[in-house]
Amino acid sequence: MSDHSLTYRPEIDGLRAVAILPVVLYHAGIGLFSGGFVGVDVFFVISGYLITSIILGECKDGQFTLTGFYGRRIRRIFPALFVMMAVIYPIAWALLDPPSMKEFAGSVLASTVFLANEYFLDVSGYFANAAELTPLLHNWSLSVEEQFYLIFPMAVLLSWRLGPKGQAMLFFAVALVSMAFAQWYIDRGEAPKAFFHLHTRLWELMAGALTAYWMMSARGAAMREGGRMRHAALAGPVMILIAVFTYDNSTPFPGLAALLPCLGAVLVIAFANSSSLAGQILGWRPMVFIGLVSYSLYLWHVPLLAFTRIGTGSDNSALLFGVCLLSFAIACLSWRFVERPFRRVSALPPRRLFGAAALCMVILGGSGLAGMQTDGFRAFYLDYRLDPVTRANYKRLNPSATRSRTADDGCRFRDEVLSDDFAAKFESCVQTHGKAVFLLGDSHARNIYNALRSGDWPPFLVGLTRGGCRPYEFKAKCSYDAVVPFLEERRGSISRVIFHVSGSHYILDHRNEGDSNAAFERGTQTRISERNIEKTAQYLATFHDSLDIVWLGPFAEARVNLDNPKNYNPGVLRFNPVALDRFASLERILKSHAAGQSAFRYVSLSDALAFDRDSLVKGDCLTFWDVDHFSPCGERLFGPTIVDALRRDTTTSGAQERF
Repeated sequence: MSDHSLTYRPEIDGLRAVAILPVVLYHAGIGLFSGGFVGVDVFFVISGYLITSIILGECKDGQFTLTGFYGRRIRRIFPALFVMMAVIYPIAWALLDPPSMKEFAGSVLASTVFLANEYFLDVSGYFANAAELTPLLHNWSLSVEEQFYLIFPMAVLLSWRLGPKGQAMLFFAVALVSMAFAQWYIDRGEAPKAFFHLHTRLWELMAGALTAYWMMSARGAAMREGGRMRHAALAGPVMILIAVFTYDNSTPFPGLAALLPCLGAVLVIAFANSSSLAGQILGWRPMVFIGLVSYSLYLWHVPLLAFTRIGTGSDNSALLFGVCLLSFAIACLSWRFVERPFRRVSALPPRRLFGAAALCMVILGGSGLAGMQTDGFRAFYLDYRLDPVTRANYKRLNPSATRSRTADDGCRFRDEVLSDDFAAKFESCVQTHGKAVFLLGDSHARNIYNALRSGDWPPFLVGLTRGGCRPYEFKAKCSYDAVVPFLEERRGSISRVIFHVSGSHYILDHRNEGDSNAAFERGTQTRISERNIEKTAQYLATFHDSLDIVWLGPFAEARVNLDNPKNYNPGVLRFNPVALDRFASLERILKSHAAGQSAFRYVSLSDALAFDRDSLVKGDCLTFWDVDHFSPCGERLFGPTIVDALRRDTTTSGAQERF
């Protein structure tokens, strides 16, 4: 907080320390700080307060200019950010496989033009399984702030005639709309949109902005100087820490849940001072120093943690805590030799400052574009980093490892949504074929649909499948609720409902995340989510009792990164043995839950396919196309076995209808 248009408040830097330390420890996987991600929300509130205070103060004195404002933002943000990205780019080139390098290069380009939030929303997600291995994921928040900096000064200038009270009312209305959007996305099961978009994060920045308006009002100044509310400041850090220690990746965020840390930050900003206990604690020199280096620490800790995990293949807490200490040391150097010198260069003419910034953006953005255009420097990687056998395997097998694109075939059709056209086609096929086999599930159910389609049976097969859809987790895009009345109304036209979803979503890693590669690494702690299994069983029990419901169990997943060319080494191109053990444990629990069920029968696909630790290659077929989905040739290869398992169930259950 070195902007000389503001009186320096050490407690604000102390608040930055309260924000940054949980973020760092959360990213290091320290379980106690399961909600450490809320530190970013605290930073948003601080930024909104500081920027608004600067703008209002300079506008009041008649000194505000957009050139001066953006010049300060450039000196504050660009040097440390661009130095960090320039340093880690060659490290990424040395460590990453082509697909990962391509994504990294894209994140460099997006970060350079401050669109990282939209980029990561498109390709990944903050709580996604690969997030821990994404070196620049944290740049999403910098992009949100920069987008705010672009529009907010102009909004203040355009609304200046309203006066402080009118502006505050306007921005309060904007904040309410922003929060409503965030909660709407969450209620629709689209939390990533709430997490990454500017318009859903704007209310947090506005919370800080409104605090600045309040503090500059006569009433706000009187309340602050009167000292009656100084004890309220102590509630601020408490509220933030409650969120840090009680929230986790399953918390619906950042909707209403983000109010707790944000209001905590507002209380500190509004009421903490040198005479209050909160101000004295936050103004403690070590806390202030951590706050001073918090920007550089935020920049450096994520790439260092990601590269450590990638390079060692380890998620060891002691190792990662050591990396956090290293990040702090590098942050101190960055603050001393990069941040401070550039922030003091105020005499540089605007033309040269903006020109230098543009040149750096072109160089870094160009390097990112080069990595994307070369597919992560794939040709170089194949020619110079692979042994001849691995290279030959990759070139021979990789083209088969693609997602299947099976077209509809008469009355064997599939869709992702339960539409009117879907219903009309179903009714038409009933007239021709009688009863249908109805397949319901996620992207793995699409694998099963394609596998059944590879043969001649059943003649009337309907698939309603969509990736990422689980019956125990509401998402607006999924049709699990809608399909219950649809099938009940047509139960006379259904011979069987086959339900199938990925098993890896029931296998939780050390952060209680499902479908996580971390759950299939040797030596990691995992557990089976019996709660989600039970909720799935409860969902299947909602179907009409006249429907024949079959839960087709999950198949074991390869859990080998087939995007990485080096994994085509014959010694690696086989089932992950840890994954086979995890799925065997899951299978035992699923069978136990299914025993005695009257609403559905359980058919074990794991028993039918009986995968072992042998190669993933059968003849010229690479049976998977990614870590968990069958390839097209795998679908054709396993199709007859899957049909046999379902036919045996028909015989043993005594069902009248057959495929």
